[in-house]
Amino acid sequence: MLDLFKPKEVKKQAVHATTQELTLPQWRATLLQLKAVESTNHYRMGEHYNLLVESKLAEAAGYKGAQDYISKELRDISAATLRTYGAVAARFSEDVARQFGVIRLSLLLTYKEAAAIQVDPREPGGTVIEVPGNNGEVKPTPFAQCGVEDLRKALQRLRKPASSQPLPEADLALAHRYREAVTGNFPKEVPVKVQLRNDGGTAVLDFTNIPLTQVLQLAQALMSQFAPGPQ
Repeated sequence: MLDLFKPKEVKKQAVHATTQELTLPQWRATLLQLKAVESTNHYRMGEHYNLLVESKLAEAAGYKGAQDYISKELRDISAATLRTYGAVAARFSEDVARQFGVIRLSLLLTYKEAAAIQVDPREPGGTVIEVPGNNGEVKPTPFAQCGVEDLRKALQRLRKPASSQPLPEADLALAHRYREAVTGNFPKEVPVKVQLRNDGGTAVLDFTNIPLTQVLQLAQALMSQFAPGPQ
């Protein structure tokens, strides 16, 4: 059995103190230290996940792939969570993950794709996030000042349909066929995403995570829906 997901042990400093000894600044520093350790462990789990995918160790051991190995041998660990950690580990350094947290960085990556913006992986803190307030007013806010809830609100705003006009059933059916054709044409280890959104009453398909070397497979999958005969 492969054994890749034991995160490296993180050296911890003593964090215990009595109520009489502890000041508020010390409490804050201790909490941030514990949070950093958690982010470091998640980051390293992401590194291990990427190692499994890139090295094809699971395939060499007789499994269909990384997802097959995880589902059979690591049932108490979510493959989706590992992919999230892996995406962060592939794009940011461990120091950046320790500073901002793996969850916030994963939401930043999702926002980056949804908003079609650029993010400096070395200094992501200055990335401007359009955060909606309770009154609906949008406030441009640096990523460094955004909490998890702020990022989720910003994403929800981007994903909200631009029109209340429903999409035609024919468009929904065609989008489903395209999605099935594309996702079925890539290995499970390649996290290709096909998302349908309503842009002012027009159906729009977004394709993400397509490796440059496999763009031809995307084209072939789409062209397969134009084959003659009943669809």
